[in-house]
Amino acid sequence: MRSNKVIVVGSYNVDMTVKVDVFPKAGETVIGNGLAYGHGGKGANQAVAACLARARTSLLAKVGSDLYGKRAIEALTLKGVNTHSIQKEKIEPTGMAFITVDSQGENNIVVASGANGKLSPQDITSESSVFEDADVLLTQLETPLESVSAAIKMAQETDVTVILNPAPAQTLAPDLLKDVDIITPNRAEAEMLTGIKITDDESLIKSAEKLHSYGVKIVLITLGSEGVFMSHPGKSMLIPAIKVHAVDTVGAGDVFNGVLAAYYSNINTLEAVVERAMIAAGLSVTSAGAQTSIPTLEAIKSYQLEHSNT
Repeated sequence: MRSNKVIVVGSYNVDMTVKVDVFPKAGETVIGNGLAYGHGGKGANQAVAACLARARTSLLAKVGSDLYGKRAIEALTLKGVNTHSIQKEKIEPTGMAFITVDSQGENNIVVASGANGKLSPQDITSESSVFEDADVLLTQLETPLESVSAAIKMAQETDVTVILNPAPAQTLAPDLLKDVDIITPNRAEAEMLTGIKITDDESLIKSAEKLHSYGVKIVLITLGSEGVFMSHPGKSMLIPAIKVHAVDTVGAGDVFNGVLAAYYSNINTLEAVVERAMIAAGLSVTSAGAQTSIPTLEAIKSYQLEHSNT
């Protein structure tokens, strides 16, 4: 099955990850048992996930004119991502994320946006040619909202499907959402976007309906180990997550979004696309790191084949 040509507009961050037994409380110091440097940022993670799923993938982003920015472009190029649309910021440094991971594989993250915060609408329009033969735009909220809006507008003008991963959680104007084809919030993000506390199936459905009322065609609310609630006109269902031992959940949502973008509309049903993206996300949490844990298409297909009769 043919994969899509995907444009990812979003962030690159240097990931500094430390493992702890338990997260520190306010005012408390705990001793970590490991420090690792890696490549991250929601935009870059999603671009690598789409690329490893065999999508032709371009990343439109901004890094600093520093060693970290140089390393970012080199690393993404080695993964197969088209980096020609990554721009260099002259003043702000490359973005950084400071991550702590506990013994259960859960994480806390603090992000210093740096160059990501300087990605402008003008930067988007200057790269308009990359949209011309694309299938899918995938974007998130680690860059300025006006740039996200400019990317969505560019996609609409060029008949490109828009997938919005509304993370990190923040309030969005309905006017921005009206041109979104697919939205992929987690529980907290869906609650912030709709004002509806998700506590049961009924509130989950109401949250999805509220997002549809803004003009979003397909709603995929990710629920971690519970799976993904899928809602589109005429159908809603919970697609369960695969059962794995979680080592590190950093980047799992990005893997889901990247694989979703790679195969949306090119596999027989939306349910089948979401299932493939869910498998990829599940496999990614079984090892550490954001980009280092992203599974290849071969690994995803191998899992599907192995479990096809179970």
